[in-house]
Amino acid sequence: MTVRRRSRHWAHVVLALVTIASVSMVLVSASPASAIPAFARRYGMQCSACHTAWPALNDAGYAFKMSGYRRYGGVALTPVTPDIELADGRLTLPAFPPVAFRVDMGFDFQRVRRTAADGTTATRTGSSFDVNELELLAGSPLGKHLSFFVQYDLFETEIERPTGPGEANDTGSRRSIKFETEGPRVPGMAKLIWNSVLPDTIAPPDSLNVLGGVNELPLAFSPEHRRLSVAPYLIYTRRALDLLGGTPVDDLLTDDEQRQLLRLSEEQIGVELNGMLPLGTGGMPTLEYHLGVTNGSNKDSDPNTEKDLFARLAVRWHGQSLGLFGYWSPDIYTNGMRTDHAIVAGGLFSGTQHRNEVRTFGPDLTLSLVPFSLPLWLETQAIVNKETNPTGFRRSFEWWGGFAQLNWKPLDPVIVYARYDGLRGKRFDDTPEGGVTGPVRPREWDAVVGLQWYVLENFKVLGEYARHEFTNRAASPHHERVEGNVFSIRGALAF
Repeated sequence: MTVRRRSRHWAHVVLALVTIASVSMVLVSASPASAIPAFARRYGMQCSACHTAWPALNDAGYAFKMSGYRRYGGVALTPVTPDIELADGRLTLPAFPPVAFRVDMGFDFQRVRRTAADGTTATRTGSSFDVNELELLAGSPLGKHLSFFVQYDLFETEIERPTGPGEANDTGSRRSIKFETEGPRVPGMAKLIWNSVLPDTIAPPDSLNVLGGVNELPLAFSPEHRRLSVAPYLIYTRRALDLLGGTPVDDLLTDDEQRQLLRLSEEQIGVELNGMLPLGTGGMPTLEYHLGVTNGSNKDSDPNTEKDLFARLAVRWHGQSLGLFGYWSPDIYTNGMRTDHAIVAGGLFSGTQHRNEVRTFGPDLTLSLVPFSLPLWLETQAIVNKETNPTGFRRSFEWWGGFAQLNWKPLDPVIVYARYDGLRGKRFDDTPEGGVTGPVRPREWDAVVGLQWYVLENFKVLGEYARHEFTNRAASPHHERVEGNVFSIRGALAF
C-alpha cells in the first residue's frame, strides 16, 4: 500500500472514530423515552421488555416470540383492547390492525481495493444517501393456539462486501461503486404458528409448536434485519462459489440462480417443530429446540426437488446461552446450473450432474454480565462448513470460521459494540482433474465497531465502521486480495 493510499485509509478510520466520539459527547445528557411499536401497543408494554437493544431480543423476548406473541414470563398477556372473538372464541382477531413499519436510512461510504494475481490494482469508491430498509411488519395471536407474523420488504439498499479470486482479479475498471437498490419483493417472512400442540395437562405451554412458511433459520443470532449491527455476519453469507470462483457469482449465475443459491443468512420456506422445555422450577435453565425441513432455495420454490434438514438445541439460563446448530443439504445446485455454466459454456462447472452436498454445524455462546448489574455481554458463533463437490470435479472444499461481538451499554440509551468475523478454507485446486478453479486458499475477516443512541426506544441513530479483507494465499506471483472499508451513519425508526 502506497503512502497516499495508506493516508486515505487512516483518514477514513479517523473520520469514523471522530464521528462516534462526537456523538458520545452528546449522549451523556440524553435520557430514554417510552415507545409503542406493534406488540408493545397491543399489550401496553415498553419495547425494552423484550429487547436488550432494539432489534436484538433478550431472554424474555425470545420466550415471548416462541409463545406466538401471547405469553411473557410464562404468563398469558391480556391485550389493552379485547380481541374480536369468532367461532365461539376458538379464533380471535385483533381489534386494531397489528401493523408496524420500520425505516432505516442515512449515508453510506464504501472503498474497495483489488489486487490481482499479476500485481495490478484498482480502487473504487462509492457514497450515497440511502433508504437502506423500509419494511411492513404485522403479527398477532389469532386465538389460544394460532398466530402469524409477516414481514414485507418494501424497499432495500444493499452494500455488498466483494470476495473471492474473481473479484480480486477484476482490476480492469476503476468506476465508482453503485449500491444495489431493490423495490418491493416477496415477503421477507410470512409464517403461521400453532402453539402448544400438547395439552397443558401433558406438557408445559409452548413445549411443542409447529411453524410453517417463510422464516429465518434458527441460528443463535439473527442473520438479517434483526441483527444489531449494519455489517452482515460473514459465516452466514458465504458459499464455496464466493470464496473459490475465478468468476464473481454475480457474473457466473443468473439472477434467478443467485436467488436460489442456499445461504444461511436468507429466509427459507419450510416446516419446523420447536419448543421450550423448563429443566426444573425456580429459575432453572430452559431447553430450546428447533427441528425442520426446508426447500433450501431461500424464499424461492424448490428448483431441484431436494429437501434440506436443520436443527438447533440450546440451553438458556439468566441471560446466558449455549447452543449447537446444524444444517444438511443433499444438493444446493440445480442440473441446469451445472450444465449452463459448465467450462465448455464459459463457466467453471464440469458439466456432470454429481451432487454438491452441504454439511454445516457449529456451537454458539452468549456470556452476559447484565444479570449482575454490569451492562456487558459477549456473543459468539463458530461454524464448520463442507461442500462435497462445489465445481463438479469430485473435489470437496471445507472452511470454518466464526465471530465474537462484545456489547456494552455505558448509558441506558447508548450501546457500543465491536465485532471480529473470520473464516479460512483449506486449499482447493481442481485443475489436475481438468477444472479451472484453483489453487485457492481463502482467508477472510471483518472488523466492526459501532455506536447506537436510542433517542426513543423505537428510534435510534447510529455510526458504524467496518474493515473487510479477503486474501487468496495460494495465488502467485502475488496474493489475490480484496480490501474494503464501509462507514455508515443512519437513523432507524419502528412505529
